[in-house]
Amino acid sequence: MIGARVQFLVLGSAGGLAFWALSDLLSDWHDTRALLALALLAVVFFGTALATLGELGARRALLGGAALGGLVAALGVLKSFGFSTSSQMMEAGHVLVALIALGSLPVPFWVAHNLRASTGWTDYRVLFLESWNIVVRYAAAWAFVGAVWVVLLLSAALLRLVGVELLADLLAEELVIWLICGAALGLGLSVVTEMSDMVSPYLLLRLLRLLLPVVLGVVVVFVAVLPLRGLTHLFGHLSAAGTLGGTAVVVISLIAIAVDQDDVEAPHAPALIWSARGLALLLPVLSGLAAWAVALRVDQYGWTPARVMAAAGVAVLLGYAVAYALAVLTGRYWMGWVRRANTAMALAMIALAVVWLTPLISPERIAVNSQLGRFAEGRLAPEALPLWELANDWGKPGQAALADLRVQAAENAALAEALVRLDQAGSRWDLERDLPPGQPERVAALRQLLVVQPAGAEMPEDLLDVIARSGFDPAFCDDRTPAGNPGCLLVLADLMTDVPGDEALLLAGQGRSFGLPVRAFWNGPRGWQTGTPVTLGRDDPADAMALIDTLSGAPALSLEPAGLMALKLGMGRLTMTP
Repeated sequence: MIGARVQFLVLGSAGGLAFWALSDLLSDWHDTRALLALALLAVVFFGTALATLGELGARRALLGGAALGGLVAALGVLKSFGFSTSSQMMEAGHVLVALIALGSLPVPFWVAHNLRASTGWTDYRVLFLESWNIVVRYAAAWAFVGAVWVVLLLSAALLRLVGVELLADLLAEELVIWLICGAALGLGLSVVTEMSDMVSPYLLLRLLRLLLPVVLGVVVVFVAVLPLRGLTHLFGHLSAAGTLGGTAVVVISLIAIAVDQDDVEAPHAPALIWSARGLALLLPVLSGLAAWAVALRVDQYGWTPARVMAAAGVAVLLGYAVAYALAVLTGRYWMGWVRRANTAMALAMIALAVVWLTPLISPERIAVNSQLGRFAEGRLAPEALPLWELANDWGKPGQAALADLRVQAAENAALAEALVRLDQAGSRWDLERDLPPGQPERVAALRQLLVVQPAGAEMPEDLLDVIARSGFDPAFCDDRTPAGNPGCLLVLADLMTDVPGDEALLLAGQGRSFGLPVRAFWNGPRGWQTGTPVTLGRDDPADAMALIDTLSGAPALSLEPAGLMALKLGMGRLTMTP
C-alpha cells in the first residue's frame, strides 16, 4: 500500500513539475509547435499514467501514457500546420474536442488489453467499469485537491495573524502551486484506487438509472406535441440543434448506464427496462431532428467550422440511434447488442478523431469554400462576409480566401469598403460596430415579409434597419397563423404620448423577447431605438399567432389609456404596473 502511494505521489509531483516547466517555457517558446507538442504530450501522458497506474502498474501505465501522448502530440502538431499559429488552432473548438476524444477514449481499451480479460481488449465489462472508474476517481481526487488548498490557505491566513509569513510566501510561488496540485492529485488517486469497493461508480449509476422514466416521459410529450406545433416553429431558433443534440446525448448515456456491464448488473425492474427500450426507439427521432436542424442552418447560412463539427456530432448521434433502435428490435437479447454497439461507436469516434486531426478533414476549408461560393452566387452581401473569421479564426484557408477577396475588391466597391473596415478594426466588436445599419439581405427580406397594421400605414425605412440590426431573423416569419396570415406583424401606434410620432410593436410567432413574443421600438431623439415591451394586467399574449389574427382582422387599432401616473423625481420617473 505504501509503495503504491509513493508511486502515485511521485508521478503526480512529476506532473506538477512538468507543467511548471511548461508554464515557464511559455514566455520563451510562446506559440511554437515545440511547446504545443510538449504540452499535449504532458497532458495525455500524465493523465493516462495516473488513471491506469492502480490497475496496470508503473511500467505498463507509463508505456501506455507515452504511446498515447506521443500519438496525440504528433497529430496535434500535424493539424497545426493548417493554422497560422498553435494558439489559433487551440482556439478552434473542434480541434480541442478531437484532441480530448483521442486522448481519453483509448484508455479503457489499453486497460482491458493489459488485464487480459475473457474477450481481450474489447471486453465490455472491463471497458464499462474502467471508464466510469476513471471518471469517479478523478472527480474524487480533484475534490481532494480543492480540500488541500482550502486547508493550506486557511493555515497561511491563520499564521499571518501572528506575523508568520513563510507559508503564505511559499503558496505564492508558481513552482510550489504546481507541485502541491500534482502531489495532492496523485495522493488522492492512490487513496480512491485503494478503496475501490467504497469509492466506486455503482452508487452514481444506480441513481442515474432512476432518471430513465422521467426522461422518457419528457421525450414522449415532445414527440406527441411536435406534430401539433409544426416543424417550422421548432427550427425557428438557432439553439434547436443544440437542444436536440444535448437531449440525445443524455438519452444515449442513460441507455448505456441501464444496460450496465452485463445482464446480471442490468436493472430488472420492468419500469426501468421498458423506459430504456422506449428511449432507444425514440432516439432516432431526436437525432434525426437534430440533423435536420443543422441541415437547415447550413442551407440558410452556409458552412462554418462550428457547423461542420455539429454535423460530425450529429452523425455520431445517428450512429448510436440506428444501432440502439435495431438492438431493441432484435428482441430478447437487445442489451447485449447495445453493448456491442457502444464498443463499436467508441472505436468509430477514436477513428474519427484521428482523421479529424489530419489534413483529410479541414472544417476551415469547408467553411471557406461554402462562404465564398455563396458570395460568388450573390447569396451573400460583401458586408455579410465573415471577414474577421477569415482573417483571424479560419486558419490558412481563411487567409488565402481573404487574399483572393482583396483581388476581387478592385472591381467591387462594397467589398473594398468592407475590407477597409476590417483593416481598421482592432477587434471583432469594432468590425461589427462599424457595419452599416442593418444587414442588406435582412432588410430586403423584412421589407417583403412584414405586414403593417393599421392597413395603409407606411413602413419607416430606418425602422427596418434597426430591426435588422437587433438580430431579428426573417425566418421567424416563415410560419403561417391559423387564419393564414403571415407569422409576423408590425403594429404602428402612438403608445407613448409624451414622445412625438408612433411607436412600433413587432409580433412574431417564433421570436420571443423578454418572455413575450413581441419586440418594441420607439422613435427618440437619436432615431429608432429598441424598447422594452410591458404587459399590463393579467393576460399575457403568449400566443402570438392568435394575437396576429386578431389584429389583422380588426378594421382599426383599439387603443385606450393604460391608467398609469408617474411620480416625477428629477430627471426620472417612478411608477408601477398592476
